[in-house]
Amino acid sequence: MAIISACQNEKSLLGDKHFKTGQYNEAIEAYNDFLKLKPKHVKTIYNRGRCYQELSQYDKALEDFNKVIELDANNENALLSIGQEMYRKEEYNSAAFYGEKVLERDPNNAMAYYLKGRANHKQGFTRDAMHNYNSAINLSPDFGEAYLHRGALKLYLKRNGAACADLRKAVDLKVEGAEEALRKNCR
Repeated sequence: MAIISACQNEKSLLGDKHFKTGQYNEAIEAYNDFLKLKPKHVKTIYNRGRCYQELSQYDKALEDFNKVIELDANNENALLSIGQEMYRKEEYNSAAFYGEKVLERDPNNAMAYYLKGRANHKQGFTRDAMHNYNSAINLSPDFGEAYLHRGALKLYLKRNGAACADLRKAVDLKVEGAEEALRKNCR
């Protein structure tokens, strides 16, 4: 029995290895093999969903993330991933809802605050967006994307000095797009 279990785990580990090297189709294949033997293995279902996300197969990704929630209603990674998919689909209320669900379980989750901030920002709820970006940064001072988007919000609010400071911090943290935003908006 130990030999069978070891072989099963090898398939999941092989999927993880493929994922880390960007071989998402190969990872999906390994995860599918593993899930034939353990169809309710939450981590493997979630990881397969992440592969689908990387391959822009968003419906399949969302299906896997929802399956994870069916098996583990409190799975923060799946809740955040669903929220990110809702954001991508421009369903900002839903994105904020999933961010809030994570925060109910873990009030120190910087990514959940960031997700809510982005959703609130897109809906024009500037005060809530600022609060959420600030919370994300307070919890995770190296969260570059939060600095970038807080900087964009500050530009919108005509707080240019503070905006440029955030954009500089995002550049220092090597966030994609930060250098261009800094160049366009700050001298």
